[in-house]
Amino acid sequence: MDKKEDIYRLFQPTFGNRPEKYLGRDGVIQQFIAGLKEPVGSRNRCTLFLGQRGMGKTALLLELSDHAQKAGYVVARVTAHEGMPQAIIEQFQLNGSKFFDNDKRKLTGVTAGAMGFSFGLTFSEAAERQYGFRSKMSLLCDKLAEKGKGALILIDEVRTSVAMREVASAYQELVGDQKNVAIAMAGLPHAVSSVLNDSVLTFLNRAVKVELGTISTQLIRAYYEKAFRLVGITISDELLDRAALSTRGFPYLMQLIGYYVIQYTPEEGTVTDDVMNKSEKAAMKDMEDNVFKPILTPLSDNDIVFLRAMARCNGTVTTSKLQAKLGKRGPAIQPYRKRLIEAGVIEAPRRGELLFAVPYLADFLLSERE
Repeated sequence: MDKKEDIYRLFQPTFGNRPEKYLGRDGVIQQFIAGLKEPVGSRNRCTLFLGQRGMGKTALLLELSDHAQKAGYVVARVTAHEGMPQAIIEQFQLNGSKFFDNDKRKLTGVTAGAMGFSFGLTFSEAAERQYGFRSKMSLLCDKLAEKGKGALILIDEVRTSVAMREVASAYQELVGDQKNVAIAMAGLPHAVSSVLNDSVLTFLNRAVKVELGTISTQLIRAYYEKAFRLVGITISDELLDRAALSTRGFPYLMQLIGYYVIQYTPEEGTVTDDVMNKSEKAAMKDMEDNVFKPILTPLSDNDIVFLRAMARCNGTVTTSKLQAKLGKRGPAIQPYRKRLIEAGVIEAPRRGELLFAVPYLADFLLSERE
């Protein structure tokens, strides 16, 4: 295997992909897969994953898909959009068809397993014409159950929409009908908050909510040590510590720095200070383009003023100190505070305190011209 193949096997620093090893979320994965073995309707069968860009939400859904298939589930994995209900149906038909390879005969009769299908998981013309998403899902669940399979829906970039209401409402009804179905959704904090506050989707407040935070830098260091050894490059303990600490536990940045260290180190070579400098610089450029700018672009000018005032306070800042910086009283800053917390840009670790949710964002704000 050549160097390029090694890099992409160990590190996937692009959104929507994952490396060979998914790091730091074992407990989350185990909890969800354990929930699939619980009775239909269990709270653990409906999970919402919240996280800012770069926290590994899409990679987590990919990992859940693999584990769920091994646990006996057919998976429909989609990104939220208005055509999502039909896309989910098509995914179940496509991914479940292999279990019906020998079922090519024309089905007749009115039994629960056969009604609505012409063969396999292909709906009859009448079913396609007459049935909606909820009815088709019910039929698919029954058909998959004949093969001992459950149905798992995975939705990325979840947001409030007509399609989201249709899918979530159908899921609630399917659970009520005792169909073997489960669902996991991932999205930005403010998008998930909007979904939970939607009057049609309030039942999702009973779902398990998992906030995807940073990963232990010790865990990252151990992975870096193993990964660099596998590709035959040498790194000192000092630079290994530096590489891990530079990530600040941010999954996307962990991928970037690991990728660039291997990219800039000669084959069978040694990681030097120069290699680390170049790797960190390249990683931060990607962070700016793919994380910081997408986070900041939708914000108002006043939101940016608020964030720059936070950045000047260096680290965790008290609301009283921030009020002094902005020259505003408490009630005046509450709308900004609330909006930026919901967007996942800042966090409130304790009452009266705020900090940035994304590493290096404060440095980027201060480096830009006001």
